Amino acid sequence: MQIRVKETNIKLNTGLSSFLEKKIKKIEKLLPDVPDLIVDIEVGLTSKHHQKGDIYKAETQVQLGQKLLRSVSEKDNIRSAIIESVEDLEGQLRKRKEAYLARRKVK
Repeated sequence: MQIRVKETNIKLNTGLSSFLEKKIKKIEKLLPDVPDLIVDIEVGLTSKHHQKGDIYKAETQVQLGQKLLRSVSEKDNIRSAIIESVEDLEGQLRKRKEAYLARRKVK
C-alpha cells in the first residue's frame, strides 16, 4: 500500500503524521489482497481567511479497480476531520469489497 499525503495551508507535525498513518492502516486491513493499493489523503485548512467553525478539511481517496472511492470531511478539529473521513471511506470499502474481490477472481 502506498500512502500519499498532501498538506494544504498547514504543516503536519510528527504526532499528527503518525496518527494519520495509524488511521490509514485500517484501510489496508480491509483489503490485504490488493498489493498496489494507493491511498491519497489531503489534510489542511479550508482557507487562510477563516478562524472559526469547520476550518479543517480531510479528503481521502482510494482507487479500487475502475472505481474511485472518495470521502471529504470538514470539522473544527483536524483529528476529528481525519477520523470522519477515514471511517466514511471504510464504510464505502466494506460495501464494495465483496464485488471487487469477486471480479478479480473471475479474471
